[in-house]
Amino acid sequence: MVISVRMSVTSVDRAFLLLRAVGGGSDTVSALSVETGLPLATTARLLNTLEQLGALSRTKKRYRIGPAIAELAGDSAAYDLISIATGHLSELVALTNETAGLAEAIGPETLHLAQLTAERDVTVKDWTGTRVPVHHGAIGFVIMAHWADAQIDAYLEGDLEQLTPNTVTDPQIIRSRVEEIRERGWLWTTDEYASGVATVAAPLRDSKGSAVGSLHIYGPSYRFPTEGQHDEIGALAAERAAAISAVLGWTGRPKGTDTRD
Repeated sequence: MVISVRMSVTSVDRAFLLLRAVGGGSDTVSALSVETGLPLATTARLLNTLEQLGALSRTKKRYRIGPAIAELAGDSAAYDLISIATGHLSELVALTNETAGLAEAIGPETLHLAQLTAERDVTVKDWTGTRVPVHHGAIGFVIMAHWADAQIDAYLEGDLEQLTPNTVTDPQIIRSRVEEIRERGWLWTTDEYASGVATVAAPLRDSKGSAVGSLHIYGPSYRFPTEGQHDEIGALAAERAAAISAVLGWTGRPKGTDTRD
């Protein structure tokens, strides 16, 4: 199907305003109209055009950056993860009433890129800007799980720092976790990076299937998660991570794979 679209210079300017606003977290027609100062009818018309072009995607009435943006960016791992993920982080905070964050994979470490904190009397520390070895909790383990087995073996032969008494450094336990993540899609850990903190994380994957980062939700372990919510919140994290991964080009198979039987 070929979509023919004519846009004036003014329309292009307005389209970029909308793309920036969506990347910044606004996601409904009314919110985007307010954010950009565009009339509601103009906003709706341009959003429809951008959706047809794949620059935006829409779930119900909420807009997200679309797969065409990642395709134009070329190297999806270098694309702005924060812009793509901000709306999802906001919704995770609203749904769980806990803190949500984003980390990027940098070699054998993770870099905490962003964090949105729930408005509660007791919250977790903001670790934005901190680099952490991948075996220090769920945030890194979900990235490690998508390494080649040889890369995991090489990492486990190194000196595995134990940050807290609960930090896992036993290679056998780590390999067991890798298999769990590959099977389930998320992982819970408690007190492994910081005492008193429970975390669930899911991987962010690019068009090649590589884990380029992780999406996570965490809070004080005395209240998070509530009893019986492990699977529900884990699945929620994996669902949002999958949505971000789709923008990065992940389709459930490496790019270029022949899908014919």
